[in-house]
Amino acid sequence: MPAQVIVGRGRRSVKIQLSERFEQAIDRAAMASGAAGTDAYLAEWRKAPSVEVEGSDEEAAQAKAAEIEAEYDRDRLKALISNNGWA
Repeated sequence: MPAQVIVGRGRRSVKIQLSERFEQAIDRAAMASGAAGTDAYLAEWRKAPSVEVEGSDEEAAQAKAAEIEAEYDRDRLKALISNNGWA
């Protein structure tokens, strides 16, 4: 389940936090899976593979964040929560 979009590398990377509904869905999925404590919670976090993007890092990050926000409607997030965060 996505939490943020990162474009670029290192200190110059652009990070866009997704809306609060993603954070809430991630928390609910973690609780449903029985993840207790920070280590268990973060153990399942993964970065998606890097891809080439067009335009500036800021433009690419904003565009991808908007795409994810549109793709993950309430029903999709509910389905992920019920499956402990996995697709």
